Formats: sequence, structure tokens, C-alpha cells
Amino acid sequence: MRQTVTVVGAGRVDFSGELGRTMRSSGLLLLAVAASVLALAAACTDRTGGSPLPPATSATSAPTAPKVSNPLPALASYSDKPCELVPPSLISQLGYSDPEPSAAHGPLGPGCGWIDVRTAHGKNLNVAVGVIDGKGDGGIARVQSLNGSLYGFVEPTEISGYPAAYADTTDRRGQGKCALVVGVTDDSTFSVDTDGYSGQQDSCAAAEQVAAAVITTLQGGS
Repeated sequence: MRQTVTVVGAGRVDFSGELGRTMRSSGLLLLAVAASVLALAAACTDRTGGSPLPPATSATSAPTAPKVSNPLPALASYSDKPCELVPPSLISQLGYSDPEPSAAHGPLGPGCGWIDVRTAHGKNLNVAVGVIDGKGDGGIARVQSLNGSLYGFVEPTEISGYPAAYADTTDRRGQGKCALVVGVTDDSTFSVDTDGYSGQQDSCAAAEQVAAAVITTLQGGS
């Protein structure tokens, strides 16, 4: 097969015939391959360049409730006599009247309430046993798990070495209402609620004082 190569000018060569067509086809193929390589490189650059992907995150675990190191299972025995949890001397000292037991199957369990009749706005105190029909209420762990649903806030604390928490639908301690829950076994609590006080300091001080007295009672003291 005859091929023709023509010198067109200085530095230029004209390929014609079959050889020219073959070389042109080869050149187009090389250009296509080069374009593919460049496109692939660009794609890789797009994947690795710019802002890095955020690292994978694990699910946030719920806070772990502290264990009760010295359980007080005697709480269950006060389900039918909740008013006896608080010494009469303390009730008198705090200025409350005779107790009035609440419904045995109330939302917080069997309870007892007192009212300070000497004040115009009516201070009141309520203590509830978190044991119904011999079953505990889930302990402090359940209180923490209900933060944001049943409770609008849960603030951990400690009473006489036992895990506790201020917990209520809304935080009204500044308005003289303090709700305190104390865990005495891993699956049971008792609660103390005070209302009608002047603010957080006196309402929670009374709640803490009553809670400490309840623990003393459960420990066999007076």
C-alpha cells in the first residue's frame, strides 16, 4: 500500500493516505483515553477535596443513675401508713397541722399531706411512697429517663448519701414550690413536695429537711 508524505513547509508535514488516517485515528483514541483519565481524576478530587465529611457519631446514651449503696427496703412497709414516715415533732416544728392521708393509688403512690393553717397563702407539704401494690416505681433511673417528657426538668442532688433529684413538670422553685424525689432502693423512691413558700431557698430547705427525716425513719431511727 502506498503512503504519501508531503513536506508542506518548515516544521510542517502533511500525512495523507492510509497512514495519515491511521495516525489520526490513533490520535483521537489517545485523546479520548486522556479525557477519561482527567475526568476520573477530577471526580476523585471532588470526593476528597473541600470540607471533610463529618465523623460518624454514636447514639448519645442516657445518663446513668447512681446505684443505691445502702438500700432501704423498709419503704414498702409504709405504703399503708405514709404519715408515719415523718416524725410528728418535725411536723410541729415546721408549723403544719394534723396529717391527711392521700389516695393510696395516686400518681406518686400512697401519700400524706399537711397544711400550715397559720399562713394566709397556705403552705403545704406532701410526702408520697413510690411503692404501689408491692411494686417499686423504677427508682431514680426512671425519674432521669422521664426528663423532657413527664418532667420538664430533672436536677440531680443527694440527700443523706442517697441519690435524689429535684424534678417537676416545670421549675417553680423560685415561686416557692419544691419537688424532691429520693431513691432508697434501685427501683423505688419517695417524694417530698412543698408549696406556698416565699421562694426556692425556704421551700427546698423544708423539703430536704423532711426527706432526711424520712431516711432516718427508714433506717430505724426516730
